[in-house]
Amino acid sequence: MSRKKRSSRGYKKRMRILKILIGGILIFGILFLSSPYLKHVMAFRGAIDRYDFMALSQELTWMEDKADWLKKVPAIREGELWLKLNQGNHEDLEADLLQYDDDTQRFWLFQLYCLQGKLGEAESMIHTFKSLPLQRLAEGLLWYEEESYEEAEKVLLTINDTDLNREEQVLKNIALTRSLMASGDLERAQKSWQSASEISSAHPQVLATEYDLALNLGQWDRAKELSRQLVGTDNISYTQQLLVKKAILSLVIGERESYEDTLKEIEKLEDGEACLQYLAGIEEYEQGDFVKAAEHLQGALDRGLPQFVVKDATIALQQAGERIAAEKALSKVIGN
Repeated sequence: MSRKKRSSRGYKKRMRILKILIGGILIFGILFLSSPYLKHVMAFRGAIDRYDFMALSQELTWMEDKADWLKKVPAIREGELWLKLNQGNHEDLEADLLQYDDDTQRFWLFQLYCLQGKLGEAESMIHTFKSLPLQRLAEGLLWYEEESYEEAEKVLLTINDTDLNREEQVLKNIALTRSLMASGDLERAQKSWQSASEISSAHPQVLATEYDLALNLGQWDRAKELSRQLVGTDNISYTQQLLVKKAILSLVIGERESYEDTLKEIEKLEDGEACLQYLAGIEEYEQGDFVKAAEHLQGALDRGLPQFVVKDATIALQQAGERIAAEKALSKVIGN
């Protein structure tokens, strides 16, 4: 009997402790829910969903000042890494991502290598993914980065969107869109872009790709409207691309003042002088002065153009050379 009483007393004691613990957890939960911490955590999550990099940076700054402990929460820490990847803040990012053994972070590392032009390292990542659809996505993206657009298209079309998360679906459809654009199939490219837009119209690559589609289709009014929505970020490469495209658009539609203003912005950037030489070459080419165009384009390549415009500059230089050769041949025929 005494043993039963002791057992009963022990049970009651354990229940009292459990109730205290539950009560403490509830009190802590109520305090947390009524505190500014939850508000900022929710704002942080919402900024990620909207791809609002500025708001995300502001929330991280608040956490650093007011609640540094929040940055140790895995979801917050991962959001910070995701922001660094998307904004081009890649310092120490590789080392941080190598600490993870998860498909999400490994895919971010794959993307980082692609952005840095380390395609060999990116290729070595493909077979580390546990998810087969993610392997196929990485393979398709790598083909795209290597400008093997037909191969990229073949691989990307084998992947079901339902096997990917929301952002991966966007990346797949945007890579497919750009591969089709490069192949000249603009009708299918528009359809693929529409799929990406329906998944997430807020994704920055969706807007940037629509802008490029409008430029390719000669939809100058739409391109002009979109150019107002596109903004630069801390990602230097993205900002360079954006400004160069805006300059070309202004040149094509004859908005000289806008063109000159954009040139001033480009001049401030890294590799700005090379980009200015490239644009001067394009302008001279459009005006029919192929000798000056070739000089500017060659100068741009010699100065070290950003990778995104090297191919276009090389093709334009080749075309300028062909026009110069044709003019010389014609001069000999007509005796001028």
